[in-house]
Amino acid sequence: MIAIFRRELRGYFDSLMGVGIIGAFVVLMMLLSLLLDPMGQGGDWFKRGELSMRTFFGIFPWVAAVVVPAVSMRLWAEDRRQATFEMLMTLPIPTWQVALGKYLAGLTFLAAMLAGTLAFPLMLANFGQPDWGPVFGGYIACFLLGAAFLAVGLFLSGLTENQALAFFAAMLICLGLVGLGEMRGFLGELARSRPNAAMVHVVTVPIIGLMLLAASVGRDKAVGAAAIAMGLLVNSAVYLWEEAPVAADKVRVLSPQGEAVVAAMGQVSVLDHFREIERGVVYTNGLVFFASLVVLFVLLNVWSLESRRHS
Repeated sequence: MIAIFRRELRGYFDSLMGVGIIGAFVVLMMLLSLLLDPMGQGGDWFKRGELSMRTFFGIFPWVAAVVVPAVSMRLWAEDRRQATFEMLMTLPIPTWQVALGKYLAGLTFLAAMLAGTLAFPLMLANFGQPDWGPVFGGYIACFLLGAAFLAVGLFLSGLTENQALAFFAAMLICLGLVGLGEMRGFLGELARSRPNAAMVHVVTVPIIGLMLLAASVGRDKAVGAAAIAMGLLVNSAVYLWEEAPVAADKVRVLSPQGEAVVAAMGQVSVLDHFREIERGVVYTNGLVFFASLVVLFVLLNVWSLESRRHS
């Protein structure tokens, strides 16, 4: 596993790709952090005049959803393109060790990317005394979120030899995970007016997602088609048989259902866990959530490779 780790980590820096990704990430994050005002705080960083990295951590999930797939796309796809995949699969070591070596190399590269942005907090320290608790918590949250996105990319890279396809597929899933957190408010409103529809969405979407993952691992198009058909049918039909939107005077009666939906969204929302840790609250639920995502997609990667190894 150590040999695989060294080989993959060296592969990032043998060409300009690795340095280019780090450079682009650092420049993009620094510029956006200084010039954007995504939270409506009254202008860019210079106009606000605050010793804070709130904008940096606010935009990181969206930037990471695009940049981290660029890091992970080569992990397996490059071996398939260079016809070294078969050699790796015939090595006298378990598949999980090969996958873990690749993942740890990507994780080390991710840490190097984040380290490149340390000029920002050092700049804040030069201007005054920033609150270091949220800064440390924010970097921990960034690393955990990036680790989860990297695991998603590792899995998808193992499914194809086309690096561009691996990149776009991982980017779409990562953007979807971030976007799901932004939809929490919408689902909360829906839960107050159409609680049954909101409950169906919250229950069925994860199940359909797992079916699609199983279909991709087992290369079963029938399961994938069934998942898509079931998702469209169930999530559309609920609006046909549910009663009209609940009137304002009945909202309080149905609030437990709405609260259950909002609570469930909070447990599965990447952004909610990210923001809690970013505030400096490194709590067990958030750590377990991100660790679960990493374990899930690394195991899916191993299972998909094993299915091809013995096919």
